[in-house]
Amino acid sequence: MADKLRDAQILLAEDNVHARRLLLDVLRAESFSNVDVVANAAELLGQIVSFPPRVVIMAEEFEGLSASAFTTLIRAGYQNVNRSLSSIATSRAMTPALLDTLRKVGVDEALAQPFSAGALLARLEAVILRPRRFIESTNYRGPCRRRKMLEEYGGPLRRLSDPEEAQESWEAESNRALVRLCIGKIAELTTGLSDFDRRKMREVYTASQDVDQLADDIQDVSLGEAARSLNRYIVGIGASGQVDPEVVRTHLDAMQTLSLLGARHMKERDQIAGGLKAIVDKRLASLRGGT
Repeated sequence: MADKLRDAQILLAEDNVHARRLLLDVLRAESFSNVDVVANAAELLGQIVSFPPRVVIMAEEFEGLSASAFTTLIRAGYQNVNRSLSSIATSRAMTPALLDTLRKVGVDEALAQPFSAGALLARLEAVILRPRRFIESTNYRGPCRRRKMLEEYGGPLRRLSDPEEAQESWEAESNRALVRLCIGKIAELTTGLSDFDRRKMREVYTASQDVDQLADDIQDVSLGEAARSLNRYIVGIGASGQVDPEVVRTHLDAMQTLSLLGARHMKERDQIAGGLKAIVDKRLASLRGGT
């Protein structure tokens, strides 16, 4: 499994010298052996045709061709390039609007700059070790937004990317079933969680991303904020690996509570999401030597 990950052919399209150096340093430190770099759009388009990579890591700000425009081109069928080519988009301004654009054009993963080594590795593991099925509908081409962890769900499809599927409220029982499944995955991963378990934390991060994606798809704002709060904490502790299991459990309990509270409890839902943000702010400030 490790060989499959680190032997994968990776192409970097990043014209910011500092960001490019950081990407290369992280990949080399993690023993990735097949990494190429392109400096402009012409080189990028030529490279993917002549020597197709497994993954393209590309900046949205790449001069001449943004990551979103590149992915749109590939998903539409550019020359003989595999339309399911995995793409990881990076950006120095990863706004909610940009995230929405990247998802709609079929980008596999998004990565905000600056980033940690763990965040980059988690995304590479997701696209290489857990690739999602490529789907095509009237309005969407790209990786299925239902991650592999949800394939065991046997109920009706209730994702915005499902073709000809009516959008339902996050209160619908079918959507709540998906939420409970995602949260259950995190609960399994956090059993016996202790300090310095970096691999386990990467898995928790990925599972929490699944919750964030699902929350976005079913339009559950509070649940999405809770998932992003947990991931902000994981990114914030960084390479130190000094995770406080209580912070993780608090987020898990909060997400489980949110999965039960309906629209009549919007004030409570907002308070839960706000409380998680306050907890993470305090813990990260403490790590930085604050009060």
